[in-house]
Amino acid sequence: MGNLSDFLGISLAIVLGCGLLCLLFLSLQMLAQDAKKRGKPGFLIALLVLFTFPMGLLLWLLFRPEPGDPGQRPFRLTDHRTQ
Repeated sequence: MGNLSDFLGISLAIVLGCGLLCLLFLSLQMLAQDAKKRGKPGFLIALLVLFTFPMGLLLWLLFRPEPGDPGQRPFRLTDHRTQ
């Protein structure tokens, strides 16, 4: 009887762990899309938040820039060079 309860406990832990990993990756994907919408590199922001969690997530939520205008071109320094 002990083997069955051990098996069920391990199975439950694996299922819960996989579920939490899926939620983490979905959250990072949503974060990357939000960063791209705001004109920042989504992959780098997601990596930064992943490695500095939970402080990185809190900082991103507090200091993220306003979303860019979809019709507006991104700022390029070469467009504003002077001789």
